[in-house]
Amino acid sequence: MDDMLYKIKVRKGDFEIEVQGDKEWVEAKLKELTGEEFQVPLAKMETIGMPATLVEFLEQKGDPQRHTALVTVFAYWLLKAEKTESFNAKDIVSCYDRTRRVKPTNPNQIINTNVRSNLFAVAKEKKEGYKTWFLTHTGEEFVEKLE
Repeated sequence: MDDMLYKIKVRKGDFEIEVQGDKEWVEAKLKELTGEEFQVPLAKMETIGMPATLVEFLEQKGDPQRHTALVTVFAYWLLKAEKTESFNAKDIVSCYDRTRRVKPTNPNQIINTNVRSNLFAVAKEKKEGYKTWFLTHTGEEFVEKLE
C-alpha cells in the first residue's frame, strides 16, 4: 500500500484546482472536478512527507511554544496525517496529551483566537456533540512556512 501523499495544482486560465491524497485519489478527484482524464506522472506530483509521529512533526516545525501556533500545528497534523477534516477541542486536548505538553486552561479560547486570525473557521457539523472547526488555507500556509 502506498502511504505517500501527493499534491497537484492544475490551472486553466483563471480556474485553478489543487488536490492532495494518494495517487489514485488525486487522479480520480481531478477527473471528477474537471471532467478530464489525467494520468499524472509521479515526477509531476509533489510528495508531501509527514513524519511518523506528532512529536516528530512538532520538531520539524521548530517546536512552537505559543499555544496559538501549537494548536495550529495540531490542526494541520489532524488534517494531513490523520485525515480529519474538522476537529473539536477534545481532539486538540488529545494532541497535547500525546505530545506531553502542558495544556492551556481554556483550549476553546486558543481556538477562538485562531478563528479571529483566520487560521481556523467554524465547521457546520458537530463532532460527538461538540462544536467543530477546520483549518483554513491561511492556517495551512502558516504551518507550511514554519521551520
